[in-house]
Amino acid sequence: MFPTEKPHVSYSEVRTWKECPYRHKLTYIDKIVADDPSQYLDYGITLHDHLENFLKTREINIDKLKNDLSAAWEEKGYDTQDYIDRLKSEAEARGEKPRILETLPHWLQWAETSMVAIPEFMDENFPNWKTISAEHQLYENIPADDVKFKGFIDAVIECDYRKTKRKIWILDWKTAGSYGWNAWKRKDFLIQAQISLYKKFWRTKFDFECNEVGAGFVLLKRGAKKNPIDMFKVSVGPKTEDKAEKLLRSMLKSVRSGLYLKNRNSCKYCPYYNTEHCT
Repeated sequence: MFPTEKPHVSYSEVRTWKECPYRHKLTYIDKIVADDPSQYLDYGITLHDHLENFLKTREINIDKLKNDLSAAWEEKGYDTQDYIDRLKSEAEARGEKPRILETLPHWLQWAETSMVAIPEFMDENFPNWKTISAEHQLYENIPADDVKFKGFIDAVIECDYRKTKRKIWILDWKTAGSYGWNAWKRKDFLIQAQISLYKKFWRTKFDFECNEVGAGFVLLKRGAKKNPIDMFKVSVGPKTEDKAEKLLRSMLKSVRSGLYLKNRNSCKYCPYYNTEHCT
């Protein structure tokens, strides 16, 4: 059995291993839970839920969106003094200047601005688009391995392409700051590997050629003064697919071999940093 005692791996697991093999061990093998709620996480989850509903119904319910966000903020106490003090102490422990995040009304406005802009963005970038699948689950065989690849594709759509043709797009929603992603992040292969693996396994499953399927990230920018949504298309050809699959296989081989090296350059935002699990 694979050391995690699961019959599958996901992209997030591959990414955790690449960033720090020891963190992967703590999370997926030792199963030590490091619960670290954040505004960014709940904001992203809430928008993903409403985007899934939009793909299925073409409807947007701003009131429900705001109610869902408000409920998450109240449950986690994000705007309370206790939570703010905790953020300050954690920042000081990392030797950083404390950063105070915006209060709930700002997050509500950002969410509304992004969701309201989605229909026009989709129509402009994907003419006559239709939804093939929202939150499409992958659970696919990895060739020559007994472990499967598991993942959820945010959006699989089809649209007009070069007048007489139609094209499939594999899309992943990402929330980002007001300026979107910088050049370094756009070039980061570890980020591109996610959409590359999704495309490879999806098109193989449904028997599409590589050039028949496009891939990209849709960035929903918090607090952008204009253009709150940005499209980052990723060129995923056969070589990129192979490179992503090689990363996946390297992870499987390394974990099976029991190599759990610590990456000291990845400690800064690690939930285990300076805990009893990793000093």
